[in-house]
Amino acid sequence: MSRLKISPRVDHQHAAQQAREMPGQWVLAGSYGSRASAMSAALQVRTGERVAAYRPAGTFQARAEVTQGGADLWVCYHADQPDETTGRDFHASITSGLTESFAAFSRRLDAADTTRRAL
Repeated sequence: MSRLKISPRVDHQHAAQQAREMPGQWVLAGSYGSRASAMSAALQVRTGERVAAYRPAGTFQARAEVTQGGADLWVCYHADQPDETTGRDFHASITSGLTESFAAFSRRLDAADTTRRAL
């Protein structure tokens, strides 16, 4: 019998802050177990619902990229023009090296999870 893979929680506060520091760049917000979950989160990012870090509504773009283990959620902040044309091309952005690596992201989430357990 196979076990369900437990994914780390997504740190939306950090992702939104990182995206604000690099307007127009795509930033990895986190990984979800399914494409449907990532797509739902992407909608919440674009509308600013449920996650205050992405407000005001319409200032962030979001997209889900399917992976072998589920789907990654990527976010992009637009400082002055919150429309679809202001962001850099997704693939050009993520290959430019300005986003956090998945290994660094995982280490940061593990550290945050340890801190939460200690409280």
